[in-house]
Amino acid sequence: FERRDDRGGRKFDRRDDRPRVDFNKDERRAFSAERANHLNEQFDAEFAAPNTSTIDGLFMPEGVEATELDTHVLKALETLGARGQEEVAKLLVMAGQLIDIDPELGYKYAQAAVKRAGRIDIVREAAALTAYATERYQEALREVRAVRRMRGDFALRAVEADCERALGKPEKALELVEDTPMDQVSLEEQVELVIVAAGARADLEEHETALLLVENALEKIGTKAEEHVISRLLLAQVTHLRSLGRNLEADEIEASIPEEDDAEIIDFLELADADIDDVRSDLKGSEEAPATRYDTLILDLDGVCYKGKEPIAHAAEGVTKATETGIVQVYVTNNSSRSPQAVAEQLSSLGFPADEHNVYTSAMDAMAIMGETIEAGSKVFVIGGEGLRKAVVEAGYELVDSADERPAAVVQGFDRSVDWAMLSEGALAINAGAKHFATNMDGSLPIERGFALGNGALVRAVRYSTGVKPEVAGKPLAGIYHRAIHLVNGERALAVGDRLETDIAGALNAGVPVMHVLTGVHSAKDLILADRGLRPQLVHLDMRGLNEPHPRPRHHRDGTWTCGVGQVAKVVNGKLTLDGVALVEDTTITLDSYRALIAAAWEQAAKGPKVFCPELTVVENDDPAGIVKTPEVVETEVETVAVEATEADAVVDFLPGEEDLEALLAETAHLEDEAH
Repeated sequence: FERRDDRGGRKFDRRDDRPRVDFNKDERRAFSAERANHLNEQFDAEFAAPNTSTIDGLFMPEGVEATELDTHVLKALETLGARGQEEVAKLLVMAGQLIDIDPELGYKYAQAAVKRAGRIDIVREAAALTAYATERYQEALREVRAVRRMRGDFALRAVEADCERALGKPEKALELVEDTPMDQVSLEEQVELVIVAAGARADLEEHETALLLVENALEKIGTKAEEHVISRLLLAQVTHLRSLGRNLEADEIEASIPEEDDAEIIDFLELADADIDDVRSDLKGSEEAPATRYDTLILDLDGVCYKGKEPIAHAAEGVTKATETGIVQVYVTNNSSRSPQAVAEQLSSLGFPADEHNVYTSAMDAMAIMGETIEAGSKVFVIGGEGLRKAVVEAGYELVDSADERPAAVVQGFDRSVDWAMLSEGALAINAGAKHFATNMDGSLPIERGFALGNGALVRAVRYSTGVKPEVAGKPLAGIYHRAIHLVNGERALAVGDRLETDIAGALNAGVPVMHVLTGVHSAKDLILADRGLRPQLVHLDMRGLNEPHPRPRHHRDGTWTCGVGQVAKVVNGKLTLDGVALVEDTTITLDSYRALIAAAWEQAAKGPKVFCPELTVVENDDPAGIVKTPEVVETEVETVAVEATEADAVVDFLPGEEDLEALLAETAHLEDEAH
C-alpha cells in the first residue's frame, strides 16, 4: 500500500480540535545552573562528557522542557506525580518534534510514554499518530479507538478511516466516514474525511463519485476554510481528474494552487535521465534562487560578510541583490563585544544594506535569556566589554563592578579587556549566589596567527572555579535563530554560515535551512567529511549562491553521482573519484563537481568508513582549472578498503577547546533528519 496525495496523510497536526504539542516554541538547549559536588578531577571528567540524560534508553536533551506542552495537556498528566508528569511530558515533546522528520524514532518516544501513562488520552493519541506515521495501521486503529473511549469524541476519525483504507478495506473506510457526526468535528477534519472517502471510492474504481465528493466539498466550504485546507481539496480534485483522463482541467487547477513552503529545500525538477534512481542526498537543490523562496535571511558575519576588517568578494553585492527580491536580512553574531550600532556601521562601510535594527548579537540573546529569570532592575556584573555592558543597561539592569554589591547575575562575553581580576570578581559573585550566563561557548577565536582563546575557554575557567554551569546564549542553540527571525518579523528563514559547529549546527537545531559558503573557517574538505548534524542543505563558493539556482545531486544506478554540469563522482576503494580519476593529491574542482563529491562522500559515510579526501580548491563551473584530467583511471572496484582512521578523521569538526560545543551538538543531534 502506497501513500498517496488523496489520502488523509499527516495533515492532522493542523487540526484545532485536539490537544497537541506546540512545536513552534523556542527549542533552546541551554546549560542549567547547578552546583557541582565533585573534586576537580571528577569535575574534569564530567565536563568532557556529553551533558545528556535518557529515559528508557531514549536520548533526552537537557534543554527539553515539559512546559513546551500546552497547559491543559500538562494538567492531564498531573495524576502521574511531579516526576512522572515531567518524564511523560518530555517524551511527548520529543515524539511531537520527531513525527515528521524521523517518525520511527518518534514512535519509540510515544511508546515509552504509553508504558508510563497508557490511561491518559493525550498519550494514547500520540501513540496513534506515530503508529499511523510509521504505517502501523492495525496498531493505529487500536489506539484511535482507545482515545475515543477515553474522550468520547471523533477527533481522529480521518486517521481511523484512512487506516482501514490502508489495510485494503475501502468499504469499511466509507462506512466510518458516513457514521461520523459531522457537527462534532472541525471543518478541517471534515475536509480530511472527504478526502479519505474520495480516495476509498477511487480504490473501488468509482472515480466519478470520488471527483463529485471533492467538488461538492469545495462548493460548500467556499472561502470559509483556511488556504491550506482548500489546497488539500484542490490537490485531491487534480488527482481524481487525472484518474478520469481529464488532464487539461487538472493542469489548470494545479497551476492555481498556491505553493506550500517546504521545511527543507527540495528540487522538484522531474528527472528525465533513465538511469537515475531514487537515492537522495542530505545535500539538496533549489530550482529557484534561494533568495526568492524565503522572507528572512540570517547572515553570519566574520567569514561570511567580512574577514576581520577586510571585505569578502561578492558578499555585499550578493546580499544587496537578494534584498531586491523583498527578503529581509538580519545579521547574527556570537560576538558580544560590539554593539548593534557598531556592527551596522562596519557593514555599511563595506557596502551592505544594514542598520542597528537588523543586527542581533549574542549579547542581546543573553539578555533575552536572562529576562526569563532575572527581574529588570536587578544588579548584574559583566565579564566583558562595552558592547555587553551596553546591552545589559538597555535591558533594564543595573551594572555593578564588584561582587560585594551582591549582583543577581553574572553575564560573560568575550572582550580583549577581560583579565584575571575581572574573571575572579565574577567567580566571587557566582560563589555568593549569582546566576551565571554566557553569551556563547566558542572555544576558539580565529586571528591572523591562528586560533586564540575564545569566550568558551574563559567561561570554562569560571565554571571550573565555581562548579556552576552557565546558562548559554548564542550559536549553536536554536533560540538565537528564533529570536533573530522575530526581530525582523520574519517567518520563513534561510541561514548562511561558514562554521559547521556553530552556524550550520545552530541553523539545523532551529529547523532553519542553511547554506554554507567557502569564505571562512571550514573548507571543502571539512564539508565532505562532515558528520550528520553538521551538514548544510546548500553549498556555494560565496554569497552569490543566494541569487542562483542550486542543481540537486543525482544518484545513478551504477552508484555514481552527478550534479549540474559537474563531473561524475564516485567513491572507489575509499577514495573520491571524478570521471574515474582518483583524488589523491590537492586538487582544484568546479562547484558542481564539489556538490557531487559531497553527495558521494556522505553516502559512503552512511555505509562505513569515511573517505580519504585531499585538500580541495573549488572554482566556478566555467573555470577550466576545475576540470580534473589525467590518463590514469581507477580500476573497477573489487573490495572496499578501510581508510586509515587518521586520514578519515582528518577534518577538525571542533576547533581547539570547543568540547562544550561538542556536548551541545550531541544533545541536539536528534533534530537532524535521519530519513533518506
